[in-house]
Amino acid sequence: MASPRAAKASPKLDRYAAKRDFAKTPEPLGAKARSGRRLIVQHHLASHDHYDFRLEIDGVLASWAVPKGPSANPKDKRLAVRTEDHPLDYASFEGLIPKGQYGGGTVVLWESTTYQPLNGDPGEALAKGELKIRANGERLRGDWVLVRMATRDARENWLLIKERDSFAEKDDSLVRRFTDSVATRRSHADIEAGKASRQAQAKPKARKESGFAAPEFVPPELCTLVGAPPTSAGWLIEMKYDGYRLQLAIGGGEARIYTRAGLDWTKKFPRLIDAARALKCRNALIDGEGVVFDAKGITDFAALVGALEAGDAREILFIAFDLLTLDGEDLRRLPLIERKQKLNALVTDSSGALRVADYVADRGAEVFEQATRAGAEGIVAKRAQGAYVSGRSRDWLKIKAARREDVLIIGYMPSSTGEAFASLLAAVENGETRTYVGRIGTGYSEALKKRLGPFLRKGAIKQPPAGLGNREKLPDGAMFLAGALRAEVRFGGWTGDAQMRQARFLGMREDRPFAAKPKAPRPPAKAQDEEGGSTPITHPDRVVFPDDGVTKREIADHYSKVAALMGPHLDGRLVSIVRAPDTIAETFFQRHPLKGMTRGIVAVDQGAETYMALRGGPGLQTAAQFGAVEIHGWLSRYDEPDRPDRLIFDLDPDPAVAFGEVKSAAKYLAAQLEAIGLTSYPMVTGGKGVHIICPIDRSLATEEVEMFARVFAQGLSAEMPQRFVASMSNARRAGRIFIDWMRNKRAATAVLPWSLRARPGATIAVPLTWKTLAPLASSAAFTIRDKPAAKNPWPQFFAKQQTIPARALSFARKRDAGGLS
Repeated sequence: MASPRAAKASPKLDRYAAKRDFAKTPEPLGAKARSGRRLIVQHHLASHDHYDFRLEIDGVLASWAVPKGPSANPKDKRLAVRTEDHPLDYASFEGLIPKGQYGGGTVVLWESTTYQPLNGDPGEALAKGELKIRANGERLRGDWVLVRMATRDARENWLLIKERDSFAEKDDSLVRRFTDSVATRRSHADIEAGKASRQAQAKPKARKESGFAAPEFVPPELCTLVGAPPTSAGWLIEMKYDGYRLQLAIGGGEARIYTRAGLDWTKKFPRLIDAARALKCRNALIDGEGVVFDAKGITDFAALVGALEAGDAREILFIAFDLLTLDGEDLRRLPLIERKQKLNALVTDSSGALRVADYVADRGAEVFEQATRAGAEGIVAKRAQGAYVSGRSRDWLKIKAARREDVLIIGYMPSSTGEAFASLLAAVENGETRTYVGRIGTGYSEALKKRLGPFLRKGAIKQPPAGLGNREKLPDGAMFLAGALRAEVRFGGWTGDAQMRQARFLGMREDRPFAAKPKAPRPPAKAQDEEGGSTPITHPDRVVFPDDGVTKREIADHYSKVAALMGPHLDGRLVSIVRAPDTIAETFFQRHPLKGMTRGIVAVDQGAETYMALRGGPGLQTAAQFGAVEIHGWLSRYDEPDRPDRLIFDLDPDPAVAFGEVKSAAKYLAAQLEAIGLTSYPMVTGGKGVHIICPIDRSLATEEVEMFARVFAQGLSAEMPQRFVASMSNARRAGRIFIDWMRNKRAATAVLPWSLRARPGATIAVPLTWKTLAPLASSAAFTIRDKPAAKNPWPQFFAKQQTIPARALSFARKRDAGGLS
């Protein structure tokens, strides 16, 4: 019975009001209204755990119940059941609905933001059954679409789908990553216990008599290097400044300056400190860059280093680009665009020592072209709605116009003309080891040579550092240093044997600690293989999986460990590789060998195309050196490319299908194949599905194997249409398992056993027995951090002599021709 507590605001809320007793539930009746475009998601732990997705449309909150919650993976089509409209007051509701009341349980405000309609008036779009929006939230960002499904169900079922844009993700971890309230930062347990918001629980920071204390150093947010500017909307584009990354901490009548490593460099910048003290705030922590501009207005790293070496900081400016703390408030959770607005209000003198970085919205390609023409180092693109997160981030992208490297100076070549030295020898760090990357022969001033000369000669030794990689490339007559200095160089690119081309010295790096001699040298970054040789792995500490911290070295190590297991699956087989030259955020599918791919690589001509095969461990290591993450193989061998040696069915489930159902379906398919006379083996793919693989004896042509696979899949789909579908159509796949038979086409590939997958989690495709498949909770159950199996789970796979029986082929041909229904 509805309470007469207040009059409801809209007839659209009749269903809402009729279901609630407002004398007992704290939910709002909806007498108040306001205009706007609110987007609300509430995590509702009632009799069924679900997420309520709500959009402000025509004075109410149009609402959908999403059982699994939103997913930022465009491949996930999340069921969204239309429910009654809610009042606008409900947008801020969070708390307990009493047991026994409609929807009794805990409600957490999971997202609260605004949206922009993308396909006309939202009310009209809602009526037509397709509503496209752009979300501006902390958790929901970018473009989304709600599509009404054609169904006989009494419920109004829709699908909630993430569009493919810069905010799209490759997994469905969104609701797992964010579990607390976006408004109060409380957990479900906090709300059930009646605790106050986390902000209210927090103790106020201690103040000094003269004001708030200067904030402590915060590890900075770092950029991810990518090859091109983003083309989607929602980015702020800045110049990439060529200087020292600094943090300016102000408060309590004092100011400090920290480097990106947290070193206190306050005494080096007296002019900046004086300017900081004049800012009108109680305290602040500002992120930025210390720079010197040349006559063309371009930042000059060498001039910055020269100014610091000379003790003359008058030309050094601080370019502020982010504000982390202001007047005791931590701003890091705010969107970047709001932090920049506050920063602009704080730093107002555009001609002083402290200046705010200019930016433009989007137009990354245009700004990058202008920056390149002007001679700048590049640009930085930052998500306008992104929070500030310490560490490497995909919300901050770095696009360089020229190659730069932070190197160690490990030695020098003596001069034959009486100068202090002829060139310096450079190395890059690989954890506790170093790899030699070439000589730096230009870019030195006479003053710098004279200053470095005595230091080099004093620390000179005749033997290179222990554990140095690429030591066979060291020049004869070189002298080495017991310690090492850091320097910044510009160079033209990398050679095939991991050496810098045309390296030019820019300046010493004193903002980070000098490298010390490693305590326990590890072997150089080279992967040994069964031929007794090795493949250099350049940049082994580059993080390829940003969310998991997995490096290029770990990828190479993985393929070394599984080389013996993968070898038989590689033997004589053409492959394609999924490469991640930077991170898995940007990958390339490659079928042809690259220039420089030699060791363990077999180039195979197939008609007008040249494909590649990998020869065991050496080939795997060369692939890893060239950025390979995934290894996919043809279903035939290259000596007889039209005679497959395996038949594969890939079970690809709709996101709504539980993995237990996928395992059951795999067993069912295996039983049907066994009834025909084919033994099969299961493999989890490291994604969502399962591959069912039958070794066959190459007696059949590709066309026959493909025809059988297609008819077999179509037959199961016709027999059990609620369970299986044999079509790629996403609309038809909802709630079902797609039996992907098309991997059996000529030149099609499938991920090979023990291959890594280029997706968050660094998962692995692992071959199993039917017994070991049974207890798994996910196809992504194995990762790079797991040890590979001690023995091959398919010992009879390659010895199995079987083919598709003639009677099964005959039956398939008749059905394919329409002779059987």
